[in-house]
Amino acid sequence: MIQVCIMSGHDGYLASDKKFYLTLMGGCDLICPTLARQIVAKRERERNGSSHAPKQFFLTIMGATEITAPTLAQEFMDLRDLLQSGSITMADWDRHSGDVGRADVSVGSLSLMGGFSDSELPTEDDEINALALQRHLGHISEAEGVALQYGIGRRGAERRASVRRAATSSAVTA
Repeated sequence: MIQVCIMSGHDGYLASDKKFYLTLMGGCDLICPTLARQIVAKRERERNGSSHAPKQFFLTIMGATEITAPTLAQEFMDLRDLLQSGSITMADWDRHSGDVGRADVSVGSLSLMGGFSDSELPTEDDEINALALQRHLGHISEAEGVALQYGIGRRGAERRASVRRAATSSAVTA
């Protein structure tokens, strides 16, 4: 599949299938899938006999492409929803959270007079605003919000541990 952005902008989620992104004199801002969704996608690929992550290629000319991690609120809400639906278990999360990469895709890029940014964390303001909004809407409890706040600005295991703490705090209070 091809995603074309010419003299404009595109915001969305990084595709979980093979895709070619072409950005000419514009901006492409993508959010990686949450870790819980990556685990489900990886398991689905393995069931279908494919062990390779889908290949993504970005061609950016006189523009910018930025790939950002999901907010902690998004990570937590996806994990909680997939746990409640039975799509994954906490044991799946623990087992696969170290195996699944940043976005579980193979990314290649070529930028000419432009920029390409990969593996960026959401800004502190974005994280706080997302947590505040979900707390206000009642989707995240106070205890879950406090656990998630410890992951702001963190990468890797520290970030995943905050999401796990929030998920287990919600299981205890539910």
